[in-house]
Amino acid sequence: MLAEKERLDDLEYNGLRIIQHPDGYCFTSDSVLLVNLAHVKKGSRVCDLCTGSGVVAVLCAGKYQPEEVVGVELQERLADMAKRSVLYNHLENVVKILHAPVQGIEREIGFGTFDTVLVNPPYAPCEKKEGYSEEEICKSEAFLTLPELLETSAKILKFGGTFFMVHKAYRLCDVLCLMRQYGIEPKKITLIQPKASKDVDTFVVEGKKGGKPYMTVPAPVVVYEEDGSYSETGRRIYGK
Repeated sequence: MLAEKERLDDLEYNGLRIIQHPDGYCFTSDSVLLVNLAHVKKGSRVCDLCTGSGVVAVLCAGKYQPEEVVGVELQERLADMAKRSVLYNHLENVVKILHAPVQGIEREIGFGTFDTVLVNPPYAPCEKKEGYSEEEICKSEAFLTLPELLETSAKILKFGGTFFMVHKAYRLCDVLCLMRQYGIEPKKITLIQPKASKDVDTFVVEGKKGGKPYMTVPAPVVVYEEDGSYSETGRRIYGK
């Protein structure tokens, strides 16, 4: 099950674990944050774009009991780890991992067939060039831009379907403008502060395909106390 140097990381939910490789990209708390702030209906069809090693897909399947979760990942090694994590957690009847680019995936998985799209995307804009590392591809838009991501999300969502994405605060304007451009109306933004003394650095946005303009912005979520321990809200969101 495990290749050389790989390890099993505990997702701290019902015994779920994920395969990681210390020499490549490893998931961050943003993925856990995304799943725990999303709303996924039991028996729904979910697509996890940019699935990486599968943490969002695995947690979503274990937490919400969807009918199906399809994870899409460009990089072969990460897709392989995701597939093996699905098998390790006995979720092969629910989760399917596809090794493929996000762009054009609607031709394989269908137009307008998903109730929910979840995505923890590459965050940083960059110029496309050769020679990016696995980690750089996960963290930058080297092979997937924000417009390409939102265009694909709109294509695969049902009308009225929900969209949840975690992103960095400095891209908030880009995200909201592009969501509306591609027909996914922003409905709620949850702002994330590492500590009360720190600025908001991350957000989770909820959108609805074909939704009417109206958005709520609740009080920011503060993850940690000043001493580094989880806040009460942080413990609840991260399942602590």
